[in-house]
Amino acid sequence: MRNAVCQARWESKAVEGVKTVRDTALPSMRQNKQAESTDRQTVQPLVQVSRGAQNAQTQADKTPWLSEAEEAKLDTMRDAQSEIRGVLDTVLRQFSAPIRYAFAYGSGVYKQSGYGASKPMVDLIFGVSHPDHWHALNIAQHRNHYSFMGTLGANAVSFVQDRMGAGVYYNPFIEINGVVVKYGVVSMSTLSSDLLNWDSLYLAGRMHKPTLTLRRDPLMRISKQVNLTHAVRAALLMLPKTFTTEELFVCIASLSFTGDIRMRIGGENPRKVQNIVEAQLPLFKSRYTSIIEGLPNLEYIGQNLLQQNMAPTERASMLRKMPNNFYDRLLKQGRKAGIRLPPGFGAERVNTERLVEVDNIGQIATKAVESIVAWPALTQSLKGVLSSGLTKSVSYMRAKNNKYRNN
Repeated sequence: MRNAVCQARWESKAVEGVKTVRDTALPSMRQNKQAESTDRQTVQPLVQVSRGAQNAQTQADKTPWLSEAEEAKLDTMRDAQSEIRGVLDTVLRQFSAPIRYAFAYGSGVYKQSGYGASKPMVDLIFGVSHPDHWHALNIAQHRNHYSFMGTLGANAVSFVQDRMGAGVYYNPFIEINGVVVKYGVVSMSTLSSDLLNWDSLYLAGRMHKPTLTLRRDPLMRISKQVNLTHAVRAALLMLPKTFTTEELFVCIASLSFTGDIRMRIGGENPRKVQNIVEAQLPLFKSRYTSIIEGLPNLEYIGQNLLQQNMAPTERASMLRKMPNNFYDRLLKQGRKAGIRLPPGFGAERVNTERLVEVDNIGQIATKAVESIVAWPALTQSLKGVLSSGLTKSVSYMRAKNNKYRNN
């Protein structure tokens, strides 16, 4: 398996991102040429994207590229999802502080290959509007969830959350209604920005993999679809002309681990990416089918076999739709590799065409992702000593190491 790898410009890419979601979520609508040529008001694309995401989910329920065995496995997974969601809903109801958006992820929700039958901790993310107010309410209700930081007050907790790492504050090893959870608190603005712009890829990368939504937010649905489309496009830069769906998903799942120090020092299972994809392949197919079918430069050419258009103009056009942060990092890595890339906003077309024509664009793209992930991942891990306390931090790392060494 292959190794994984200015405001005006931002506004332009944001509009492109919304249009991308519309196109990828509603591929069947492309047949209606007249509807596509109709002038739309500014608000209409957002409404269509929201409706498109719903239609995409309906289409995903009947994924055409699943075998009968995978369809049966997917049904079993969805039954398990419903059961887990019911349990976690009772957990969320124990919080008086308002949670605007919430999802669960990781091995505590979705089984990964290579692990035993032990019950792992459930990872949760709470998206909130005002972190300082949220922590004030939560400290008053659940002081025992916090380390010594709780005694310093909500402002101190919020400061550590926003100024260190990826903008997430975790409370691990919390038992609620018999369920051991690790819940992270993030502002909605930080979460949405990471999904759209790949500021750190800390949460955006986690959301490339299957997640279980517990509290919904309409605008977050749009941001999630944009993020998944970004992930497919980034993977295409790292893959050859023809590849399997599993290779695509391994490449996508590896993005958030590229540059993560935990993968280098034994803080994570070295086969974690493969284990995730192997065990959750039907979920990946269900999650990405509508996006794959909606991209004009990507097509199925057989069962579980994909082919991308390698024409430089097509790949350059795809690259120009990527997040601004990724593009800037790609330029930096390209220059380090000796590619002549002129500065300036007006040079974007020339630069993208030069980048996609080099043979090692995959390696350059991987290094660009690594440069996004590395620092936030490191500082977020170090922040765990403050947010969790030394004892819990050591216990957490020991549990992560033992989880795969004993299996």
